[in-house]
Amino acid sequence: MKKLDIRPEMSIEKVGAGLAGYIEEHWQNVWTENLEELERLYPEYEDATYGIYLDKLLPPAWKELEKEGFSSATETQEDDFVIAGCLHFRNSLEKAKWGTPDHEKRVFWIVVQNQNKQSIGTLLFELSHSHVHFHLPSAPRLLTCPSIEREEIIKKIYRLQEEV
Repeated sequence: MKKLDIRPEMSIEKVGAGLAGYIEEHWQNVWTENLEELERLYPEYEDATYGIYLDKLLPPAWKELEKEGFSSATETQEDDFVIAGCLHFRNSLEKAKWGTPDHEKRVFWIVVQNQNKQSIGTLLFELSHSHVHFHLPSAPRLLTCPSIEREEIIKKIYRLQEEV
């Protein structure tokens, strides 16, 4: 993986742009390279197989962000289900009206803090997926949100889904 162009003084928009570029560049290769294994796992693990895919896609980029002093403002609790080292399942939404069983969407959010522990905004990670069979109907998408408040983040996610 080539190093992300991320620096400690960056805004959430610039951090998000760097991470979005990484996802755009790598999502398909990670999918293709792991597809046989993931398809084999899907009958047993079902939706959790998408988490296994994300465990392969996101950690290299997240580690680059951490090297520059960025981290999730969400404290991991004992009963949390964390995907890819950065996505807390409790900080996600999935709604049937956002798609069809063959093209569902789950949106995760990560409130990001800088090296001074100041929250700088939120990363929104959208994963389109199928509940019918193992399939990504469209590329994962990363957006940003200036808000760090849960209610405002959820409103932004709903607005984004209504625009589609």
